Amino acid sequence: MTAFRQLPLSRLGHLVPPLVDDAALVALMPVTDDLQWAAKAAWDIARIAARDGRRVALVDLCLEHPALHEITGLASTEGIVDAFEYGVSLNKAAHEVTGVFIIPAGSDTANPAEVYGHARWRKLHAGFRSEGALLLAFLPASGLAQLAADPDGVIVLAPEGVTAEFAIGRDVPLLGVVRDRWLPSTGGGRISPPMTVPVVAEPRRGARVVLAALLVAALAVGGWALLARARESALVAPPPPAPHTPAPAPSSRLPAPPKPDTLGWTIQLAAYASLDKALAHADRLAADAGVPALVTPVTQSGNRGTVWYRVLAGSYATRAAAGDARAQLWRRGIAAEGIGDLLLAPYSYHAPAGATLDMLRRRGLPAVRWSSGVILVGAFAAPEQAAFTQAALKRTGVRANLLPRMGGGPP
Repeated sequence: MTAFRQLPLSRLGHLVPPLVDDAALVALMPVTDDLQWAAKAAWDIARIAARDGRRVALVDLCLEHPALHEITGLASTEGIVDAFEYGVSLNKAAHEVTGVFIIPAGSDTANPAEVYGHARWRKLHAGFRSEGALLLAFLPASGLAQLAADPDGVIVLAPEGVTAEFAIGRDVPLLGVVRDRWLPSTGGGRISPPMTVPVVAEPRRGARVVLAALLVAALAVGGWALLARARESALVAPPPPAPHTPAPAPSSRLPAPPKPDTLGWTIQLAAYASLDKALAHADRLAADAGVPALVTPVTQSGNRGTVWYRVLAGSYATRAAAGDARAQLWRRGIAAEGIGDLLLAPYSYHAPAGATLDMLRRRGLPAVRWSSGVILVGAFAAPEQAAFTQAALKRTGVRANLLPRMGGGPP
């Protein structure tokens, strides 16, 4: 046991920096069933490594049980699987959180071995080294064994430590073992949560520019192609950020949280500055492709008064189901490969009885007839995001209820 460098959580701030200073790719390997604990430890390591201004990216390669997006406060979004399997830009998959660029796992994959063994890992490793940056890969032992690149070192994440017989199963340096405390806990009870490591979370001007420069440089070394699509029909507005404000107090005007069987996941295919174009696109999807679609108005915070109309295809119970549906759209040629963001937007306005599609559209409302026969207006991540549409409904005298979508999605 004494052969392994011990890295107790309370001392990470002092012990980790010298271990990763000269590294470009370090594997963070959990040896525990408590992936939440391991993800928190990985997150602490990443923030410590970035504390003095070094550019650090942390990628979640625990593909079967991803946890980093929850620990870092990100909504489920596209990630490394989408970048490798579906051609999504890595710039788009990365999210800057308190000075660290988080790349979540993203969509479910049936071939994790292909993600681990992809040749792009060696190229990405070279790109980060050329930039003096650090790529941290949070991955299980099976992922480390199959990873195409040779890490500069491995840090094991084990709350109770490891035995003297432990081996990482690969000829790469073992930098140390992160554990919950210096000595094992005496009881068999629950592991105490990790101590908070002080990390400077001061916002840095130009962080997003730095991210772009880092990833473009890394991908350039790796020979990756970044495709820009300027056509309005393929212009995709960014997905709504995860709400950071406290949940509103219960009110009779707000719906209850969506139930597990809510068909809340959808695919954003395009965004238009014109409501008519967005509705025409949605109507084509329903009529020609048999895919019911919704249209959601979204105001742009940086440009007061500007509204984009998102076209959202289908409604699915899980993110994985939405990802499979998106792949079918690509295969059928309904959407260009690489186009389509997976969004969790379970709320829609249900039009009142007696309202007609033509009447609602004449009043400037993005109404569509759903496959169940009801008329829906928009799809929203949370009631707060529906404020613009709510105001439009009130202005036009339409009394619609904001409810989770339950059934009536595509087959």
